[in-house]
Order: sequence, then structure tokens, then C-alpha cells
Amino acid sequence: MTPAQLSPNSFANYPPQARTFAVTQLPLLQSLPLIFAAILLREIHMYDSRFPAERDALQRQVSFLHKLSGPKRNEVFIDLRAIPYAPELEATDWVDDPGGFIEKLTASLWSTRNMDAFRAFATSYQRQVDSAEPAQLPGVARLGIVVYDPGGPMTLKPLFARLSRYGVIFTAIKETDGWPALLEYASLRARSGTPGFDTSFKHWYIDGGIADACKKLVPVSYGGIGDVRTKVLGVVQRGIGSGTMGPEGLRSALARMTPADVGLPDKGDESVLNHFKLSILTEGSGTQIFSTTFTQWAARECIRRAEPETLLVRFTPRQRAVGMDQMLTPGFASEPDVKGSLIDAQMGAYYTWLNLNRLSGSENSRFLVWQRGSSQALMTGPGLPKGTSSDSPLSVRQLLDL
Repeated sequence: MTPAQLSPNSFANYPPQARTFAVTQLPLLQSLPLIFAAILLREIHMYDSRFPAERDALQRQVSFLHKLSGPKRNEVFIDLRAIPYAPELEATDWVDDPGGFIEKLTASLWSTRNMDAFRAFATSYQRQVDSAEPAQLPGVARLGIVVYDPGGPMTLKPLFARLSRYGVIFTAIKETDGWPALLEYASLRARSGTPGFDTSFKHWYIDGGIADACKKLVPVSYGGIGDVRTKVLGVVQRGIGSGTMGPEGLRSALARMTPADVGLPDKGDESVLNHFKLSILTEGSGTQIFSTTFTQWAARECIRRAEPETLLVRFTPRQRAVGMDQMLTPGFASEPDVKGSLIDAQMGAYYTWLNLNRLSGSENSRFLVWQRGSSQALMTGPGLPKGTSSDSPLSVRQLLDL
């Protein structure tokens, strides 16, 4: 099938909202190159399980394409049309299984050494979209908070090695209110008027252990989805043990998993969040085993996909690395590696800061990192001098008031 042959019946197997969106955009889809039509359909196919920010990004992309005249649209795709791909790709079910098509396309691009050309097109195309249809600025200045919680007195020296030149290090922080103050402060920023978590998905709390009770924040925790991790590891073990499923086959098997497969509800806003939780475990490497890897990847994906206005992240000790066979065994856990976890948390804080700075309105965003049980914290943001330190005695709540 070619894009020109698409009809409303082509999307009969799509989820309800995705089907409506695809039918509405049918004339546009019929006019696109096959490769790009499949890429766009992959985003549309997952519409029902996407965050509002992702739906907005898809709508901005469609709006950009609609505004292009026929000749201008052809000009946008001229470099993509020049990239060769395996002819048999056209025979694949790229409409009902656009994800599978993209996997085969990726393999084709690598084998024909055209991946660099494809990346160049993708980068140029996204820049044009962002220029013509810029993302909305956040409703409030973004705030990112990362907490190292080693569960004991151990610390690293220097504590904020990668971030120190970008903000102020406070060396006399008092523990009096600490973690509860951060949790309360983040919760108060959420503006959802409905019971439960923030249904706009703008205010998040990601925890490497068991999440504390929170109001309004969207909670995701390593300890809170232990049963799901066990089931995902079971799929990995069975795939490895089969002797017939290679890495690509295992990846495909994980990609096909749904919340229902692991006992999670699949309705409404809860479904959107559960799809996200499952994706952290099926798309991330090591997220099923190491709590620090889970936390860092969840924060990264939250920023990339949900574009949060508030993000509170807590790193807790992960298990010590042992033999892979043991670590892949559901339910297995070695003793905690506190020092290694602190190193992971340092890197996690740095990457979280980098990713937040890629979002719109980053020039006004603030970022706080603190090790629980220590007297040191670091803050970046407008009006704060870079590469400086302060020995003023402050509580965490007073630090937030800055």
C-alpha cells in the first residue's frame, strides 16, 4: 500500500482517539512520502497513551505541514525522497504496525549507510517545525529538584562537581525541614482542580525507592512497580532462555507489551501514566534492575515527553552489581552500593539539569540539588551568580524562598 491508497478504513484497528485523528488528517497523510507517513502514523497510533505535551507537539507538526503549499512541501521532503530504502518495506504493514516498519527502516538505513543522511533530514525538518510552530512557554517558571538520599552519612567530595560552575553552592544548610519541605513545595505548585494526581501531567515526583504520600504530583517510583518489574524481567528471562530470540526479537517482544499484560489499569489518565511506567521498563536499559538507572531514565523521559513545570526527583541506594544471571532473576537483590549510588545520583542530577535546559522557557527555570543529611545544596537560576558559594545558614524551606 502507498500513502495515496489510504482510506478511513485503513485505521479501523487504531485506538479511538488515534483513529479519529488519523481520519481527520487523511488528505495530508495521502500526500506524504511513505517513510514519513509511517513515522507520523507511529505517533498518531500512540495518541491515546500520549501526554498533553506530546499531543500538542503532534498537532504543531501537522499544522506546519498544512500551511505548506504543494511545491514547498515537496521541497521540505526532497532530501528524504533521495534516501534509498529496501523496496520490500512497502509490502510491510506500515499502517497497522508503524513501529515494526520503523524498526525495519532503521536496519535498512544502517545497512545502506544512509543513517547520517536521514538524521540530517530529521534535524532540519524539526528545526523548521520549531521555527514555524514554536512550543508554548510554561505557565510558571520550571523548577527541577534532585535529592540524593544515601540513607546514611556517606557523601562525595566534591559533592556537585559537574554543576558547581553553573550556580551557587550553599554550605550551611540546616536539615530541620528538608525532605518534607521539598515535597510540600512541589505539591503546592500543582494546579490541578481534580482529585488525585495532576491530570495536566505538568508536576511530577519520581522516586528511586518507595514514594512518600504527595498531593497532586504525578508519582512514579521504582518501589511502587515491583510487580511490574518482576513481570518484565520474566519476559526477558524467557526470551533469553528460549535460545531463538535475539536482541532485536526481545526488544520487539518488550515493545508489544501493554499495561494490561502486567496487571495495570488501561483507562483514561491512569492509562496514560501506566503506559509511561511500562515504557520506562521496556525501553530503558537496566531500569528493571538498578533503582538509580530507573530514576535517571524516568526523569529523562518525563522531561522529553511531558515537559514538566515541576519535577522532584529522589535518588536512593541501588543494589550492588553482581552476575547478570542473578540480576535478571525476578526478585533477586544484592546488598546496596551506597557510594556507587551517589556517583549515579551526581550524574543523574547533571543530566536532569541538561535536559530541563532544552525545554522552552529554560532561561527562567530554577534547579536545586541537595544531599539529604548533608549541609550542602546547589541552586541555579536567574539572578543567582554562577560558580560561587555561600555560607549563610539556611533551612531548605528558606533556600526555596530564594
